[in-house]
Amino acid sequence: MKKKERQVIIKRLFAEHRIESQEELMNLLKQENVTATQATISRDMREMNIAKTYAKNGRPYYSIFESKERNLEDKIAFSMYEYLKAITQVEFMVVVHTAGNGADVIANYLDEMELPEISGTIAGFDILLIITPSKAAAEAVVRRLNHYVEGYEIGTSLFKDEPQV
Repeated sequence: MKKKERQVIIKRLFAEHRIESQEELMNLLKQENVTATQATISRDMREMNIAKTYAKNGRPYYSIFESKERNLEDKIAFSMYEYLKAITQVEFMVVVHTAGNGADVIANYLDEMELPEISGTIAGFDILLIITPSKAAAEAVVRRLNHYVEGYEIGTSLFKDEPQV
């Protein structure tokens, strides 16, 4: 089977099911008479912008980001929309309270963005600590995170025609 055909089936399976593991996806593909190695499925998932996220009840599942233009800011906006409970600034630090298993998802995206105003992140189960070099940098991070939450609309890209904060 050609890659394009396989990826069309994968996309349909994600529309029909909440898939919690690559093994589950492989089993669903077998039911569709699609045989592929785990490495091939992993590669397809990367190419299709499929990433692990967590439901509000804490269960992990994979989510497909439809647009290849989805960038880290779109992913973090989606994660903030899904998990955020509260954001609090304490001097040069930002404390983000999330639903269970949400803190590490947001931390991973922030770390990958390599923002100059973030010195580091520490994520627990439902609390993310963002350390910044100054109070002003912490204020900028709070503005950015609030922008993600306020501007996110499911199914749209948040930042296509808008300058970064």
